[in-house]
Amino acid sequence: MHAGEAVAEALREEGVERVFSVPGSHIHPIYDGLSRVSSIRLVTCKQESNVSLMADAYGRLTRKPGVCVVTAGPGGVNSMAGVAQAYGAASPMVHIGGAVPLKADREAFHGVDDPAFVHEMYGKITKWSARIERIEDVPEVMARAFHIARSGRPGPVHVELPRLSDYSEHLLQQEPAVLPAYQPIPAAVPQPDPKDVVRCAQRLMEARFPVLAAGKGIIRKDAMRELADLSTKLQAPVIFAQDAIGVIPEEHPFFAGHFSHYRTYPLCAEALKRTDLVLGVGLRAGTAELTELKERAPEKNLILIGFDDAADSRYRGEYQRVADPKLFLAALLERLGSYQRPRDEALIRRMAEGKAAVRASLAAQNEPHKGDRPIHPGVLMDAMNAVLDDNAVVASDVGNCQMWARTFRRIATPESFMQSGVWNAMSYGLPTAIVAKMEFPGRDVVALAGDGAFLMTIGDLPTAVEYEANVLMIVLNDGAFGQTFMQQTHLYGHTYGTTFESPHFAGIAKACGVEGIRVTDPREVEGALRQALAATNERPALVEVMVAGRPYPKI
Repeated sequence: MHAGEAVAEALREEGVERVFSVPGSHIHPIYDGLSRVSSIRLVTCKQESNVSLMADAYGRLTRKPGVCVVTAGPGGVNSMAGVAQAYGAASPMVHIGGAVPLKADREAFHGVDDPAFVHEMYGKITKWSARIERIEDVPEVMARAFHIARSGRPGPVHVELPRLSDYSEHLLQQEPAVLPAYQPIPAAVPQPDPKDVVRCAQRLMEARFPVLAAGKGIIRKDAMRELADLSTKLQAPVIFAQDAIGVIPEEHPFFAGHFSHYRTYPLCAEALKRTDLVLGVGLRAGTAELTELKERAPEKNLILIGFDDAADSRYRGEYQRVADPKLFLAALLERLGSYQRPRDEALIRRMAEGKAAVRASLAAQNEPHKGDRPIHPGVLMDAMNAVLDDNAVVASDVGNCQMWARTFRRIATPESFMQSGVWNAMSYGLPTAIVAKMEFPGRDVVALAGDGAFLMTIGDLPTAVEYEANVLMIVLNDGAFGQTFMQQTHLYGHTYGTTFESPHFAGIAKACGVEGIRVTDPREVEGALRQALAATNERPALVEVMVAGRPYPKI
């Protein structure tokens, strides 16, 4: 087989169902190989940045490696944002790129002076970056790539295959080769040490007011049920990092909200003031979120079960260990056995009242603005909650829309509110929603974005139509990069370079075969959303809401 066929065989043997890509001359052989694998569906995107964003979304939603293929040079560089985002989000991904020849001339086609520069760049934002130099190495490298992407703390890997010559139609070599049979490598999973489980269980039973701090590792390893069970057994509030929203439903009696440097949920702050022991699971040593947690809960009162491939120098002492979150929680529940704290009616009542108070406060803050024109963002958030059930998927882009939705959105599952995470790459909303609709065709799927972010990703609106990914796109149009506009205003008292002329997004949507609705009257927002959701039975829909920048709501 030729090198492109060897790559396609690897993807088939790994059970890959979708490949996200933009074509290019350096990857023609991979396309040729994929054309003969009926079990894999190729999703042809229109913007290379969205290719890796879709693969990231697939990894998060399915917990299987998202696979994307891009051409050499510009293709690899244009898709870096989504790969870095997957690294921060612990999302498994196999990023495959074409590359200039091994001994390329300076200024080769799609190259610069160093033929390996893209491979070296990816080394900083992936778990592993490989540049294949011999066709016989394709099976082994691909197997290792999938193994690393899935193992421990999942994440992206990069594999690139050089072209034979600048304008050759072949990767690595022209002649087909006989290759060894493909052998997948099982994922490596850090096992919990029974001694650590015993020590942790003992301290939890001795604590007066334990708190569980959850990271995204709980979501990535599908350990939400174990977390909720442990919370009930210990009568312990559950707090979580901002990128772990959805780790426990808002209706759970011990949901205590997220912690962050600027906008910590009130119940979370209260729990951290009272606690004498925090068990952190699915978090990672050395991260900003753990630093924030340590500032609120002294290290002597913190047990950390880290979400990593293995412990390193950042893990110190007998109460900072690395283990698979699901396996550790399962072992901890087994160790605790029949132990059950008495039902804490006073705490349950206080937490229910606290959540109700937050919701009442948000409603009160919106009340004076229900008739505002341009439309107040809080009015849109209320309308979204009214029309979306708890099964709906909401993928929020970066910016003001994210801050508003993070505050207002009801949380039932990890898909209730999806956001880019610590990397915070703009243009997240639409590609994530497209993938979510492909994976969950029976659920309402909403992409939320400001006009600035949507302009960065609009090229794949026709892709949603082409692949019948009937999402609802909600665009907040205020003619500005709203978050930076607000930041400049607060810092300097004026703004510069943050406003622009937005197009008529509803009109663009119609030109793409999408139901397009523009809303200027706050009384019509909820009706427009319901009309658009009804339209998604047949095609994607876009609702453009003319909004004005407003200070974020207080919680």
